[in-house]
Amino acid sequence: METDWLKLWRELVSANPHAPNSEAIKRYKTHAFQKRQRPDPLLDFVLQSVDGNMNVLDIGAGSGRWTIPLAARAKSVTAVEPSTEMLDVLRDNMKSAKANIRIVQSSWEDAKVEVHDVAVCAHSMYSSPDLASFVHKMERHARKTCYLAVRLLPVDGVISKLHNIIYGSPHDSANAIIAYNALYSLGIYANVFVEHDIYRWTNNTLEEAFIRAKRHLHMESNHEFDTLIRNTLEKHLVPSEKGYTWPDGMRSALLYWNPSGRD
Repeated sequence: METDWLKLWRELVSANPHAPNSEAIKRYKTHAFQKRQRPDPLLDFVLQSVDGNMNVLDIGAGSGRWTIPLAARAKSVTAVEPSTEMLDVLRDNMKSAKANIRIVQSSWEDAKVEVHDVAVCAHSMYSSPDLASFVHKMERHARKTCYLAVRLLPVDGVISKLHNIIYGSPHDSANAIIAYNALYSLGIYANVFVEHDIYRWTNNTLEEAFIRAKRHLHMESNHEFDTLIRNTLEKHLVPSEKGYTWPDGMRSALLYWNPSGRD
């Protein structure tokens, strides 16, 4: 049976609320500039194609992780972001940046913006269950290129193994594999650029890792598979000076295409 990738995306987004909570906001405020120092090959790839004559649309701008470097290169950037708290962080980060950034406080679905040369969305589509509408609106507002930065599941991920056993699917959340196939089903033949480095998860103790796994598997109050989860973690996590290192980790893929150059 052929997978309905758009339906799978919708189901996973609906099961994984992605609104920033107070803890996430605190994390952004503390580490916003530190994170900006970390290499980001996907952002660097996009920056190579942006020049001072271009207007860029940053969808789900968040703390400005992409917004500020893009604005330093482009003619202007329109930052679309619904969260008041995240916009406060963005405005704080903009204080030291000499850049032409216009803020539009809105979800992408409700945003009213003009057509730009380039539209980017870095990890901000996870709260949008209707990926087709999200992407088609991007296309209507980008003359040259659309970019989607999406997390990519590790092939040897512990969470994927557990999720497959428990739920019959390795996909615990919306990701680049689903997004690429969903775009393909829409007639979009996206190019793909994958970052090489992976930022692996670590936990101080196996108990912390167990709590993390339960959260990702949405089983905080369900204890049916506790033994399976503990045994799997003990088998696959690697003890290190930092505690326990997972095979799982953060790697992202950049899906990009020319909206005016496709059928």
